[in-house]
Amino acid sequence: MGHTYSRRDAMRLMQGAAMATTFLPVAGRHRAWSHPVDRPLMTRPLGRTGREVTTFGLAGGNKVMWDLPGDEGVEIVVKAIRAGITYLETANNYQLSQRNYNKAFRILHLIPGEPGYDAALRGRLFLGTKTSLRTAVARGGAQPVGRAGSGMKTCVEDLHRALSQFFGDGQGNYPDGAYLDLMQIHSLTHERDVDAAFEGMENPGDKTLPRIGALAGLIDFRDGTNYTGVNPGQKKLIRHIGITGHENPTAHMEAMRRDTRNDLETLLVVINPNDRHYFCHQTNSVPLAAAKNMGIIGMKVFADGAFYGLEKRYAGRPGQSVPTVGQPGKVPHTDFLQYTLSAPGVSTLIAGIGLIDRSNDPSRDQLVADLAACQMPEALSEARRRQIEVRTAELHGIDNNFFQRPPSGLLPPHTVTAQIEAGGPAVRVRWNTALAGGDPIVRYEIYRRDTLVASIPYAPQMTPEPFSYLDRDAPASQLGGLWYRVRAVDSGGRTADSISAKPA
Repeated sequence: MGHTYSRRDAMRLMQGAAMATTFLPVAGRHRAWSHPVDRPLMTRPLGRTGREVTTFGLAGGNKVMWDLPGDEGVEIVVKAIRAGITYLETANNYQLSQRNYNKAFRILHLIPGEPGYDAALRGRLFLGTKTSLRTAVARGGAQPVGRAGSGMKTCVEDLHRALSQFFGDGQGNYPDGAYLDLMQIHSLTHERDVDAAFEGMENPGDKTLPRIGALAGLIDFRDGTNYTGVNPGQKKLIRHIGITGHENPTAHMEAMRRDTRNDLETLLVVINPNDRHYFCHQTNSVPLAAAKNMGIIGMKVFADGAFYGLEKRYAGRPGQSVPTVGQPGKVPHTDFLQYTLSAPGVSTLIAGIGLIDRSNDPSRDQLVADLAACQMPEALSEARRRQIEVRTAELHGIDNNFFQRPPSGLLPPHTVTAQIEAGGPAVRVRWNTALAGGDPIVRYEIYRRDTLVASIPYAPQMTPEPFSYLDRDAPASQLGGLWYRVRAVDSGGRTADSISAKPA
């Protein structure tokens, strides 16, 4: 069963004296924005980052990215931090979002070098942003890869822009001591995005290369090195690097497999009850990220508001917010949140906020209600999650994830080869991963002609190195006439066979 919270429970969460990690008081006209909690919020490890984060995180979209009367977007950020939320994120191309965070940080004394700077509070927060730019260095007339509404050309420019907007004057200047906990390479959609982001990783100091990708450049600012030439001051401006994506699990998986050094530490990805009706993240990229012990952050919990009646398109202007906490006759908002938070491997989730209330009434405050719903000591059972999927399909339909690719179904293993081992009749069969549909892959079956010779439990492919099976019983007298195929089998009993390969 899901964890349900009464109005009293939710209000109690937001009321009372400040908890042990007391924040500086909010004074003057911002006093009404002060909503400290009376107990610590639940946290989970964020993969191998070494950090713990709250199970609910604040997204920098929705009202946080607009200029609203009364600085409502700023109030949302202040309220979230005062409530104890530690995971905060946005993106360089989210309109005014980073600037609104700046206003909130000034209210809460989070600007390094200014009087009253609360270094302890800053240390508890995990602040992330994103860059859609794939290139760190472009030389000799080469064009940087990626597009940004900010007018920036490289991920390095986006990094400095973000620091200036979060902590500085918004004009490129920021104080010593400013840093980001996480910089994410945003919206990896195609293999060419991955190619561009990883460009030059083998030798980032090679000055003859026309381009160096975002990953190598961000590593310099994480480690305080200057292999790419973009960090001559050898500053450490970021702590961790991640990737994000809405549409295509194969792009995320390609990036994670190429990341043999484990520089990528987080994956921000769509997880909601419509996911299985599209090219499914939960059966493809999410298990790989979990196997690599990456911090997994769920997003699009409410399908960008489409579950509650918003147009199926990205919000680009004020007014495109769900004005309620859930809706009568629909799947409760708690079910959507707890569904995402119960996906195996998930550390936290993010959601935008479109409604707050200064009395902290959870029926009129999405932040209060969402935060309360995410205080769940145990994950939902898989059976309960499937019930939510079915109920969502009945009440909301299965076509809400406009940001995600259509379903692919179970796709077979690819690049299958068979090679006769030197010195004997054994045959080495190699293959690259199959791709799951809505149900997870459970095993691979290896066939010699039509004979099943091996059944191998499924595991995510973690590097570019293919899977391998050695058939030691291949009949020596028939090697020239043999052929092999690899079959993927999912939990629903579906199968997908590779193209056959003859031993070479």
